[in-house]
Amino acid sequence: MITEQAVNQLAAYIGQLPPAEWDDRLNTAFEEGKVTLCSENDIPGLAKPVHQGAGFDLYLVDASNACASLTNDFSRACGVVVALHDDDDD
Repeated sequence: MITEQAVNQLAAYIGQLPPAEWDDRLNTAFEEGKVTLCSENDIPGLAKPVHQGAGFDLYLVDASNACASLTNDFSRACGVVVALHDDDDD
């Protein structure tokens, strides 16, 4: 289970790193689960982030069923998706 506190700590950590280092350092910094990076364009339109940051949003991953899906239920979460904002959308 991933806690809201852990997600907030991850968000604070991301905010301190240059974006070029996110891919290399996030999984080692987040022991509670797997961290996946993607573009915000890869996230389904109806999904709601659990945290919105400067340049990124965080979503929870639920892999308890045959197919992984996004969830807002911390008790079902096993990972986090960091969806990077596209500079063109600003």
